[in-house]
Amino acid sequence: MAQNRRLPGIVLVALSIILMIHGIGLAQKTEYITPDLLAIQGRWVRTDAPYVIELKQGKGNTLQATYFNRRLIHVEKTETVTENGLQYIMIELQDVNYQGSVYLLSYDRNQDALQGIYFHGASGQRYQVSFSRQPSG
Repeated sequence: MAQNRRLPGIVLVALSIILMIHGIGLAQKTEYITPDLLAIQGRWVRTDAPYVIELKQGKGNTLQATYFNRRLIHVEKTETVTENGLQYIMIELQDVNYQGSVYLLSYDRNQDALQGIYFHGASGQRYQVSFSRQPSG
């Protein structure tokens, strides 16, 4: 059982190492809200399933994520970084059947889409994912 509790930490360390290799360090707070952080606020629907991420500005110029898989799933942490003109987002989920699950996404300004990898902590599976903006109204 202790080994299962360590898995999410190991996954986050591995993801952090991958990001560091590519020169990307995640930081939860920024001094100001970048245009891309403003642009990615809103509701996003995964293109292969009815999963929704809602992104909005939080306290202290942070980005806050809310995640729904038909029901609200607890988001443990949301971190962002802008690197080489790209906006990256890490969303860590922590709920029943989602322990250690993580989205690593980047914002594609030209397509107005979020794209990246979803790591499902319970199964250890990785999936290429994409989110499109859900129209407001």
